[in-house]
Amino acid sequence: MNFYGINYLQTQSNINDYLKYVIIFSTLFVLIVVFSLYMRHRLQTRYRDLTIIAFLFLLFVSGVQYADYANSENIHSQSSQMVNFVTLLSKEKNVSINDIYSSSVQLSDGVIVKVNDGYYRVNLSSDQNTYNLTDVWLTNPEVNIIK
Repeated sequence: MNFYGINYLQTQSNINDYLKYVIIFSTLFVLIVVFSLYMRHRLQTRYRDLTIIAFLFLLFVSGVQYADYANSENIHSQSSQMVNFVTLLSKEKNVSINDIYSSSVQLSDGVIVKVNDGYYRVNLSSDQNTYNLTDVWLTNPEVNIIK
């Protein structure tokens, strides 16, 4: 079972989002270069065709990025909620924030948190404004801590 530390939760960034942005801006750059070549050499239709291909590819990648945007925002919101929850739990339990690990990067009902040597299950209310911690014991004591 993997447990994630506060440093991992805070610096978790989605490399796929950055890769999509690089692809979009690269395609936009290629589109501008090819379009300027087309405007300079209007008689050669290959530049026009390349401009159309680059534009269609840019439209496709932008559409995929927009479709993933709502899902990505939800995941980032839940990740920031987990950071706030770990901060609040460290104050409540009066332990260092570096001594708390969670089994998930997103705050949800049923997440297991490790506080020092104890394990707790987080029971969230339906509005996620209150929580209850219940002692749990792991059936598989092999724990992988990711800091």
